[in-house]
Amino acid sequence: MARWGLRGKSLFALASTCLFALLMIGVIGWSFVQKGQEYSAENYANSFTQLNYQRILTPVAREVALAERFADSFLTKTWLMAPNNAQVEKQWLAETQGFLNAFQNHAMFIVNDANGHYYFADADTPLAPIPTYTLDSSKTADQWYFAGRKTSDAFNINVNYDEVLKAMKVWINVPVRVQGEYIGLAGTGFSLERFTARFLENPVQGVTPFIINAVGDIEVHPNAALNAYSAKKSGSSTGSIFALLDDDNAKTQVKNALQDAQAKEGHVVTVTVQQQGHKQLMAFVYFPLLDWFVVTNVDLANVSVFDSSLVLPAVSVFVLLLILLLIVFGFVVERLLIAPIRQLQLSARAISSGSYDITLTADGNDEIGDLSKTFNKMAEQVRSHTQELEDKVQARTAELEKAHEKVLEAHGKMGASIDYASLIQKSILPDRQMRQFLGEEHSVIWRPRDVVGGDFYVFHTTDDGCLLGVVDCAGHGVPGALMTMLMRAAIDYSIARVGITDPSSLLSLTDDTLRSMLSEEVSANKVATNADVGLVYVPKDGSDMCFSGAKIALYASNGKECIKYNSGRRALGDRRRGQYENTFLPVVGWTYYMTTDGFLDQSGGEKNFGFGNQRFETLLIDNAALPLNEQAQSFEQALDQYMGDQPQRDDITLLSFRFDLNNSQT
Repeated sequence: MARWGLRGKSLFALASTCLFALLMIGVIGWSFVQKGQEYSAENYANSFTQLNYQRILTPVAREVALAERFADSFLTKTWLMAPNNAQVEKQWLAETQGFLNAFQNHAMFIVNDANGHYYFADADTPLAPIPTYTLDSSKTADQWYFAGRKTSDAFNINVNYDEVLKAMKVWINVPVRVQGEYIGLAGTGFSLERFTARFLENPVQGVTPFIINAVGDIEVHPNAALNAYSAKKSGSSTGSIFALLDDDNAKTQVKNALQDAQAKEGHVVTVTVQQQGHKQLMAFVYFPLLDWFVVTNVDLANVSVFDSSLVLPAVSVFVLLLILLLIVFGFVVERLLIAPIRQLQLSARAISSGSYDITLTADGNDEIGDLSKTFNKMAEQVRSHTQELEDKVQARTAELEKAHEKVLEAHGKMGASIDYASLIQKSILPDRQMRQFLGEEHSVIWRPRDVVGGDFYVFHTTDDGCLLGVVDCAGHGVPGALMTMLMRAAIDYSIARVGITDPSSLLSLTDDTLRSMLSEEVSANKVATNADVGLVYVPKDGSDMCFSGAKIALYASNGKECIKYNSGRRALGDRRRGQYENTFLPVVGWTYYMTTDGFLDQSGGEKNFGFGNQRFETLLIDNAALPLNEQAQSFEQALDQYMGDQPQRDDITLLSFRFDLNNSQT
């Protein structure tokens, strides 16, 4: 019974498959016919729309080129500048008659900007140097000229009804200029009648070509009553492509298609919409010269561009072949597969349960027998590989645990070393000395990007005055911190040699000292070892203080204005040596600031730009009247607010100080 049950199920499955296949073939065939109809209609609409586009482009492009030659003619320009010269007028008439004969509708016009005279000639109006009329800026009918003369376009094209000439034409307007000076307007106009008659030729049933303007109004249509101009005269609600559509969804689709066609100038864009109760295809191509869209409307229910007579025979043959194939396939499956597979059923269940110790019976010499033998080998290999993998996983797990412990130990040592380095770096900062000698007349913002950094500040005193400075060494983190120790040693050595009263000399000697400390190997490898420095010497007797800097400027603010005293353009240790000069400044009445570029270059804000000098100077002016400790809090708050979620990019140091007569003498 089990044997016949399996066979019955197989036959039922085959029969169901055949029925399903027949159903799918019917659905796919019908869909194929429909899609073939739509695909053929779309291809036809694309080709037909491109053809109509070229029908418009060719004559219009020819007229534009001819109008540009007419406007750029030497005699045209000469006659406009000297309209009363008889000899020039005679030559101009002869040449212009040639242009008049060459224009499509044998029509031309020219305007003299100096006197507003408008000259027009066509087949019914002979060419003559007598103005047809004179343009008046106060007349509505003449506003087209006075509005157009303000543009800088090489030419413009518009479709307009000339109230003076009583003519509806496509007008091509080309400005006439001499050495850039506007002297007039020239061009041609051609009638829409001949143009539309050729455009509307269409022998295919269900295909309607027409033209709309940029806002969707119908300019040219086989049904003249649908043209926007005719609709407005008759008071009809038609006259727009959107009046032809059934619902708002179709209108939205057409609007999007128009925008897409305008963006893809010269390429056809198609869209399927509901029109007159059934599906229709619309194809659009944008014509920029006239700001028009060439449209092809294909009624999918009435158009006949796809021959479906061959579809039914092809589908019938395909169905017969499929049925025959399924019958043969069912017989082969029953005879060669179902019976042998039944014999493997019990053994396969044992294998599927995960019992790899069971051996399958492999009596057959065919593929099923080979499959049974392969199962036996597979079970043995899986059992062996499983045990091997378990051993390897245990060994690798033990190794990873040891490696993880070493990494944690190394990380702990590295963190402790960096923390210790941070304590050492902070110990060289003269915070205690500055509090003792300057008190509340100074403030410092020192924010290294990492635990340690490349910024530091200096303070030295003598009986005659004190030296304040800010240093920005190349690099961040540990490399930057090592550079600060090197720079501190170079500055201390230089102070011992030349003192603190001459900052420019101190910078030069520090530069020499730094270069002597570094080996040639470091320089050859182009390792960044330079440093930006700003130094200020403040005498105790109240006389002018002295500033000199290497790429660090000095800012001064009195609450009303901010003055920036520039420094030397080269850093210490730069590839080329810099020149440093002293600048003498008054001690009293101003608050002074020196900052490293980490503050100015910090990114943030809506556009993720750097903080910048202008924003920094405004910040100094706004806070100059506050005590210096409150200024520092305000500066940090402004910087944090500007940074937002952005990370700190560089080490930041900002030194602020000011002196009155009392503390300058103590």
